Amino acid sequence: MSNKVLKPKKASLYQFIQNYSNNIGNCIEFFKSMKWPGEFSCDRCGCHKYYLVKRVGKTKTSYVLECSSCHKQHSLLSGTIFQSCKLDLYKLLLGVFLFLNENKGISAINLCSILDVNHKTALLLENKCRILCH
Repeated sequence: MSNKVLKPKKASLYQFIQNYSNNIGNCIEFFKSMKWPGEFSCDRCGCHKYYLVKRVGKTKTSYVLECSSCHKQHSLLSGTIFQSCKLDLYKLLLGVFLFLNENKGISAINLCSILDVNHKTALLLENKCRILCH
């Protein structure tokens, strides 16, 4: 029997970009499945049906799931570590992907240039990713 330790295969950046870059629906579905494993359930009435509502702001476009029964709106990021994050869903997901795909994480300076955000934003994202890892 061999004592070799097998390292898990890293995800492909090319595959990630193909799946998420031009398809906001896949990003929404990813965050929805992380927040509501299985299926969406309204915490007010328990309904499983929803509408996707797009909110367009000055600096950010966000998406919420609105219950089709009681019309309560549920944010994809509220109640998560990313609830105050101002990044759009794709940049947020890409930042997390890049951080988790490196052995010791990716530096804030590299995140800053790849995501085209300022250093403080990249540092906050890096710190949130570190919290996720512990």
